Amino acid sequence: MSMYQMFPLLAVSLIVYGVLTLTGAAGAEWYELTFVTLPMVSGDVWVVSWGDLFLLVSMGLLFVELLRSTKTGSESIMNHALSVVVFVASLLLFIIVGGFGNSVFFLFMTMTFLDFMAGFIVTTVTARRDLAVGGGVSG
Repeated sequence: MSMYQMFPLLAVSLIVYGVLTLTGAAGAEWYELTFVTLPMVSGDVWVVSWGDLFLLVSMGLLFVELLRSTKTGSESIMNHALSVVVFVASLLLFIIVGGFGNSVFFLFMTMTFLDFMAGFIVTTVTARRDLAVGGGVSG
């Protein structure tokens, strides 16, 4: 259980994106390929790409990460630290590596930033509250 708590779930998305992009197994721009086409009552046709699906799944993982950020303990501190690593890796990939400089990956990178910032803020607020309740902080 503790290993699960430490591992940032958005790292899974990063690994999936990296494998699909760097191996080229799904095509050079796999995120633009159509996943499904859905006719709407309005007459519009909604085209859902693999990139859209990737972002949807990543948002689900971000939601779980945000829920996990409310927990305290050494596992959550390590999770926050590893989330920073995932963000920095994403930022470097976005700037430096071909196939990562696109809107799909930019939005994913933004999720990794929100994950580590939310974890940091929640941990800081929780620690301040705990100190205040325990009588460690006045004012």
